[in-house]
Amino acid sequence: MILDFFVPGAPVPKGSAKAFVVKSKGSGKPRAVVTQDNGDKQKPWASVISYSALQEMRSEKPASGPIRLTLYFVMPRVKGHYRTGKNAHLLRDEAPLWHVSKPDLDKLVRCVKDALTGVVWNDDSQVCDMPHVLKRYGDYPGVRITVETI
Repeated sequence: MILDFFVPGAPVPKGSAKAFVVKSKGSGKPRAVVTQDNGDKQKPWASVISYSALQEMRSEKPASGPIRLTLYFVMPRVKGHYRTGKNAHLLRDEAPLWHVSKPDLDKLVRCVKDALTGVVWNDDSQVCDMPHVLKRYGDYPGVRITVETI
């Protein structure tokens, strides 16, 4: 199986899990609490990824073997990357190519992997090879996803 598709839209990261210890009210014994901070935009973005993958899969069942995953994130450019006046549609010469600010690449990857679980593969632990994962600026934000069984 080889899938190669583009999901348009500004990529959204998976939130952070935070763990801490609290004392139980009744017994006073310490217990671990884990919270998820996913934000409001993460669920709709993950749904768009899942739906796009479902369209690509057609009626195939999720893969059960090892997977190679390639992800190419295109982040939206900010206004400061463009010139002003009549040339406002042109990029500045010094506009960066690489997106070196938040969101973190690993959180973007985690969101995509979770969205593809149950659609393209049974469990994201099946992803054994990720040869190319990158994040850069571009005029058409989204993520290009390539999935291969190996």
